Amino acid sequence: MEKRDSSTSWWVLSLTVGAVVIGVVAALLLRIIRAAESIDRYASDIWDAGQKIAGNTASIWMLGDTNSVAGQILSTAQSIDGHAAAIDAALTGAAAVATEPEPAAAVADA
Repeated sequence: MEKRDSSTSWWVLSLTVGAVVIGVVAALLLRIIRAAESIDRYASDIWDAGQKIAGNTASIWMLGDTNSVAGQILSTAQSIDGHAAAIDAALTGAAAVATEPEPAAAVADA
């Protein structure tokens, strides 16, 4: 009978050790799962922040285009200013000619 009790003791001991190992492995696995979920949350937060930063800084890259267009607007405005000055000079000259008195000979012929 003693042989049987010894065999049963080994089985009980083996099952107990196996149950403890399974419990430890399960606890470690749960800890790993919690760590992975935490990493996933942090990665999601980083992704959201990165998208917001990209959205807020997209206009910075367009400043080069804005500067180019501003230069074109300046050259066009300078051209308009030059043409307006020429028109002003022409109109001022025409007004001066129109306000000059007629020569006496032209009045006598009339």
